[in-house]
Amino acid sequence: MKKLFALLIIGFILIQLPSFAFQRPFRQGIIFNNVPFSPETAGNYTRSFNRGERIYWLFMSKKPIKAKYIGIQVVSASHKGNWATITGVAYSHDYKINKDSPHYYTDYFVIHTPGHYYMQIFDKNKLLHPLTVADFFVR
Repeated sequence: MKKLFALLIIGFILIQLPSFAFQRPFRQGIIFNNVPFSPETAGNYTRSFNRGERIYWLFMSKKPIKAKYIGIQVVSASHKGNWATITGVAYSHDYKINKDSPHYYTDYFVIHTPGHYYMQIFDKNKLLHPLTVADFFVR
């Protein structure tokens, strides 16, 4: 009887889980590509790149970006154990937001060392919490 009750509870949670996942609205996001973003190549995003290859990134925001500047930071991660540990800053740069296109920003950078990396985008007025974070790999 206890097993049946536990199975019913787990089934109810699994049925309700997709509805909880879709309640979180999209606010900001980063996608990566190995070619410049255009209407033809926007769907060809990837998270795996070769050493020395240009990594094009596109930061999108549902609401207009209110800050005049955003800062990006690319950090390398080490996977010794169960958790990723930040091992160093691989790239960092500040960008001025174009007021004609306040919903997105795109550019590229190059990384020459293989590994797992995280890209963070910050509002220059609020540096404690990133707007969004995404990860990618360099082979």
